[in-house]
Amino acid sequence: MKKLLLSVLFVPLLALASPEWMFKIEHEKTQIIGYGVGSTLREAKQSAMYDIINFISVNIKSKMAISSSDVNGKASNSSSANLSTSSQAQLSGVEFIKITQEGNLWYVGAVYDNSPFEVKFERLIGPQTKDEVQNTYLKKTTLICTLNNEMQASLNYSIIRQNNLWQLKYDKYLLALKQEDFYKLFSTQHSKSIHLSANKEVYKEKDEMYFNIQHKTPGFISILYVEHNGKVGVLLENYPSQHNFKYPDIKDEDMFKVSNPYKKTIYELYVAIYSKSSLNLQEFENIGDSYLDESSYNFDKLIKFLDKKSFSTYTIKIK
Repeated sequence: MKKLLLSVLFVPLLALASPEWMFKIEHEKTQIIGYGVGSTLREAKQSAMYDIINFISVNIKSKMAISSSDVNGKASNSSSANLSTSSQAQLSGVEFIKITQEGNLWYVGAVYDNSPFEVKFERLIGPQTKDEVQNTYLKKTTLICTLNNEMQASLNYSIIRQNNLWQLKYDKYLLALKQEDFYKLFSTQHSKSIHLSANKEVYKEKDEMYFNIQHKTPGFISILYVEHNGKVGVLLENYPSQHNFKYPDIKDEDMFKVSNPYKKTIYELYVAIYSKSSLNLQEFENIGDSYLDESSYNFDKLIKFLDKKSFSTYTIKIK
């Protein structure tokens, strides 16, 4: 559908002077071809790159209506958070294999290696033999477990946001994550100190959502939310708790409502943190009346924040 849309978009321009190779480049199954047209060569290259990015990266908007609670667990004014993303990014590893100028227009064909992520990363950094200490959360995710198996070594990976794309980093090496690979960083995990679960694993539009939090000793509980594109928001901050509880309380009117009107399945991650004293969560945005903006792409910061802390995570699917 994406290729058809692009073809229709450029029909008025291509009908008169389109090069014969346009939309006909042969390629291997592990490659993605992008096509671009522009009044300058730079515009045409950017167009071809975005064609590829739209294939490998999320290009949907999700929305979850959230009623907020204060730290005492009492119902407060209802609010909503509309969370969205668009794929406008720069992707490394794109090779421009066809460039033609016809009249006042430039036509570009680009190729991108779409091999499995772990295979590409092994090619990028080469064989490794020495195990390294890995982040507490990351080392249990599907993506890192697969990489450890492929590399035959446990390396100190990190996740960063660069060029408007999520990338896996090791030493000086970077590799962009496709949406399907990014989801492999969403992992349900539990610790001895705290256990987080929700009323469902799979949700559909208008479903109510609440969480069960179990912890052994009195302390402070914080709950954060990771949207499908890596934006992070705080749902509950340093709630003093003596025993297990539900959040929000199902007896209250203050409930979470799930909405996904875009007809595409997405995944989200919820994180509960137990601490004996209150935590400083100022680097993460509170979910309230305003949108999570571009400054909220903080999944990398959250992963680092979780290291050596007592936490539990829970992954959900929204259809």
